[in-house]
Formats: sequence, structure tokens, C-alpha cells
Amino acid sequence: MPEHTPIVILDTNALLDWRVFKDPAALPIVEGILSGRMRWLASPSMEKEWHQVWPRSCFKDWQPDPMLTLTVFQHATFVDEPPRGPLRCKDPDDQVFIDLALHAGARWLFSKDAALLKLARRARQLTGLEIMPLTQWSPLGDNAGSP
Repeated sequence: MPEHTPIVILDTNALLDWRVFKDPAALPIVEGILSGRMRWLASPSMEKEWHQVWPRSCFKDWQPDPMLTLTVFQHATFVDEPPRGPLRCKDPDDQVFIDLALHAGARWLFSKDAALLKLARRARQLTGLEIMPLTQWSPLGDNAGSP
């Protein structure tokens, strides 16, 4: 994968949209990851959180496919846990996502979590990181960068 491949971070909500809810808004990002136009980075704690969240009974109505949910991280490049970064997230469970995004120089952090979205303006000013829900991203819009 070329060095200039944009890095993306997917929080647990974005993964739920992709693998449990099958939200069509995830498709352009998923296609970008699967085609190699985007590089998804994750840490072991992110995968651990995922495996604690998706089996919850509140998602049973969506009948998540266990194979799809168990294998989602095969598409990620794993990195070590990131050091604590300059921005603090009000939700300690979400701190790792902003820390990794800033540490790795990610182009996008996909989330619909209010605590992470509150950091969007400061993250953009600090490093150019865009924090946004999957629904706001467009492969043809200004936020698409150069895949």
C-alpha cells in the first residue's frame, strides 16, 4: 500500500453501522478500505471493545452475522496502542480513537459519537483530521481527499 494512502479510523459506532446495521452510508468507505485507496488502522483495545459491544442483546433485532462481525478486523492494519494525545475526549472509552487518529496522522475518524464529534473543529485545526459520521463523507466531495 503506498505511503500516501489516506488513513482512516473507524470507531465502534461506525463498525456497527457497517457490520450490524448494514448502513449504505458505510459502503463508500468500506470500498475504499477493501480497494486499498484507504488504510484502516486499529489497535487491540479497539478490537476488544468491538467484541464486547456487537453481541449485546440490543442488536439482536438486526440479526448480526457472527462471521461478518468476528472477521471485520481482518481488514484493519493493527498498530500498538497510541500514546495519549493533545485532545481529551469526555468519554474515556472513546479516547483511544482520537489518540490513534492524531498519532497516526489519519485523514478521517468516522464516528457519530457526540463526545468525538465535539472535538472535530479542534482536531481539524490541529492536524487536518476530519471527524465525521459516515453519512457526511462523500468520495466526490471536498472531504474525500485524494485516494
